[in-house]
Amino acid sequence: MSAQDILNSLLEDKEVSAFVRYLAAYKVVEGNLGLFDKLAKARKIEEFAQAVYEALRVKERVLKELEEGVQRGDYKITIPDVTNIRDFFNVSDSVVKKILDLGNENTTLVGSVISSRALAYEGIVEVKK
Repeated sequence: MSAQDILNSLLEDKEVSAFVRYLAAYKVVEGNLGLFDKLAKARKIEEFAQAVYEALRVKERVLKELEEGVQRGDYKITIPDVTNIRDFFNVSDSVVKKILDLGNENTTLVGSVISSRALAYEGIVEVKK
């Protein structure tokens, strides 16, 4: 798969977008920007897979805190018509498989692009009080 094909998948694939949304939620809830550095700097698939694991290890906590934080008014979802926060920000096994398959093709490109997209994502924001 060419770098251009991988880039197109990273920018257009719905499963990749689901992972980006989850990482954006992770960023807001966990505040761990070091994870994004690990993803972007991974040079081998093993390093990339370890960073994906680190992100998903706390998935249930992130999704629960996100739901509760929205109810408390700590976070705001700026995407219209999101009725089920957990479903919208969740990632499934097929999403992880897609990300790892792409990462195996070009680890650095995939890690850098998904990290950049998640850091730039504006669909969830922390409410300043």
